[in-house]
Amino acid sequence: MTSGAVAPRPLWLQDPTLAWRPAVRGLVLCARPHGPADCLGPNTVEPAVDIGPPTIGYDHLCGLQELLAVLLPAARITLPGVLERHADVVDLLTGPEGPDGEGAGRRGRFVPVSETASLGTTRRISRESHITAGWIDRAARFLADALPALGERPVLVLRAFDHWDRISVRILYRAVLIADQQGGGFTVRGVLRDGGTLFLERLARLRAVRVCTGLPPVPDAPRGAPALDVEAWHSGGAASPLRAIGDAIALQNFERADLLIAAHVEAVGAEGGRADDLADLIRLQAISEAQTGRIDAAVAKLEQSLTLAEKPELRAHLNYLVALLVTKRKDDTQTARAFYLRGLECIDALDAPGVDAQVEKAWILNGLALAAAIDARGTGDTERRDALFKEAFELEFDAFRMVREMPGDSAFYLRYNLSHNLAFLLQITGRHRQAEDFLRSVSATMLGTGRPEFFVPHHYAIAVLQLRRGSHEEAAASFGAAVRVAGELRDPFHLEKLFAAAGYTDLRRGDHAGAARHYRDAARTARRLCDEQAFAQDLAGLLWALTLGGSRWDRHTVSAARVWYPEAAGAYDRGAGGEELAEALTHAGAEIAPPSSKLPSYLAGVDLEGLPDRDLNRFLAGITARENPGRLLGEGTGGATGGATSAEAEGTPGSVKSGTPEGTSGAATSTGADGGSGEVTSAGPGGGSGAAASRGPGGGPGEANSVSLDGSSGSAKSPAAEAVSVSREAAVLPPGAPVAAVAAVRGAGVPSRGVLDPAGTATAGGRR
Repeated sequence: MTSGAVAPRPLWLQDPTLAWRPAVRGLVLCARPHGPADCLGPNTVEPAVDIGPPTIGYDHLCGLQELLAVLLPAARITLPGVLERHADVVDLLTGPEGPDGEGAGRRGRFVPVSETASLGTTRRISRESHITAGWIDRAARFLADALPALGERPVLVLRAFDHWDRISVRILYRAVLIADQQGGGFTVRGVLRDGGTLFLERLARLRAVRVCTGLPPVPDAPRGAPALDVEAWHSGGAASPLRAIGDAIALQNFERADLLIAAHVEAVGAEGGRADDLADLIRLQAISEAQTGRIDAAVAKLEQSLTLAEKPELRAHLNYLVALLVTKRKDDTQTARAFYLRGLECIDALDAPGVDAQVEKAWILNGLALAAAIDARGTGDTERRDALFKEAFELEFDAFRMVREMPGDSAFYLRYNLSHNLAFLLQITGRHRQAEDFLRSVSATMLGTGRPEFFVPHHYAIAVLQLRRGSHEEAAASFGAAVRVAGELRDPFHLEKLFAAAGYTDLRRGDHAGAARHYRDAARTARRLCDEQAFAQDLAGLLWALTLGGSRWDRHTVSAARVWYPEAAGAYDRGAGGEELAEALTHAGAEIAPPSSKLPSYLAGVDLEGLPDRDLNRFLAGITARENPGRLLGEGTGGATGGATSAEAEGTPGSVKSGTPEGTSGAATSTGADGGSGEVTSAGPGGGSGAAASRGPGGGPGEANSVSLDGSSGSAKSPAAEAVSVSREAAVLPPGAPVAAVAAVRGAGVPSRGVLDPAGTATAGGRR
């Protein structure tokens, strides 16, 4: 398997250049109006281009519209070829505003987000930015190519930059990075009108951003935003603000989401007597706050919502959300269990629970399973660990039984997630082959659709399982299959991770030449994406592969090493090799990233929202974030296996024969050169296997979000008319015998079934 599987190879893989330095100070934030010399220096001679303030602050793409109003006329005259080359992106950026159509106010300018993603994001505390990131990257490349129409290295002066929407800011910031990398560049002066925002405060910490005067404190609510005129909506009716609010949250345009919610809270409150509707809106406020890291405020909002909510199903869901928040963001499983149990009490008090109530109960059981898995993963007591994993299995089985034959989109959606969570539990308890068979079984029908979007995460998940159990040749073939499909999809974000995973696998099987090829292509892709962390790790993988294989570094590799690992480059220049060069790489901090349990859904380098303090996927699967390959020096193919492979236990859940002293059940561990653990483990919560996807409005790609065991989304994708379920013929796994999982569901498959909304978008999620 070679990286030549991407055919025809894109231009960035044909460019031998590796060396680059990240952009610095391309965007300047000015808290007060002043002359350019005050922040750009007295020798500033570039022409300044004045860009007016947004007409409607925080509206989708409102900031970019002001820039395009100046840029497009100039580009039509001087760079018509650029407009033609980027015609699809230009059409998206300049398309007319769409009416809400639901009586809940303007939906805003079109951006590619599916209804499934919108509904799913308003239901969970998770963030899916992969497809959005691809679109943002394309829009940023258009700007980088078109902005020379305004001058060789123009200075853009953006008025009321604090009223730009987050989508526009992300596109512009990325364009700054891309233009700098391409050898061009432009400067942005963002002049604030009313003050700082939470997003700008975070933006100011980035390498390419400088604040010339201190940012004022962040207000509790967006300043200076016009009141939104919304029509009253009625629960159960056709008019609902959830789609517009869901779009804003799914697109991480949180200021617009907050404004929409506040307007509807005022409208509903004015009518009176609508406690549940008011509680539901406050729930959405909490989700928006949680997405921006305001965890304590989010919990307080949910507790406020609980004081208002009357409907048992809503109260159950609110308790579920509080529990999920404190589990994922506060690592407090004890408090989480208390809220989960309160949610169960709400449902159990009903005389005849309906479909919605039973779906809520199943989600709560899924949350309790997460808490049990986290506690099992964190304990060093083998007996307790086994009991907790057994509890997690039983909870997942109970949830699956409850919705096995239940009608409705929410039940179909939940069945898919539960089946992948069961596969994950098999993985982390050492049953790797059963997990692979189970994953293939539940994915069979989905893969039978032939949609390429399904195959990338599926091949990746299978490859990680094979890698974990030491089947390196199989893993290499599976990663190669994923590379081929991602190449066909022209998806650089997935390709970078896949190239790196293939390189890691090659290192493990002793194929140093193959590892060098893959890590080189991973580094080239990371360079194109302006991803500093990924590039540093991929370059480290390339340097280690060459060093372990005794190969020379070419001039492009040496140039890159001098920038990123100067100590190691100096040792190479002095003629060091073998152990001496390996020691220099270790001292330089050259570490690689073992493949995560699933392809990432958070792309912090694009969405600029940061990352959670802990990666639950890696934690639950026992996968380290960094690893030093120095221990492989001098080992042959047979020795480069990453140490002992955990046995596939045949006993009770969690009785894994190779747990680590920390209770890392099922981790295939190896000791790195520095004595650290180099763990190679398996697919994460949700199995990493793609699920339902949808096509966004206008046929653009959308996202259906599959919930993982940790409650995060699994980047699931499906055809427009697909929702996913496990057939009613599937046997439910017995609580005391999780090893029988594969046999119990073999042949169950994932039959296609789904609902199309009027816009032709799949509604596989069904969770508000």
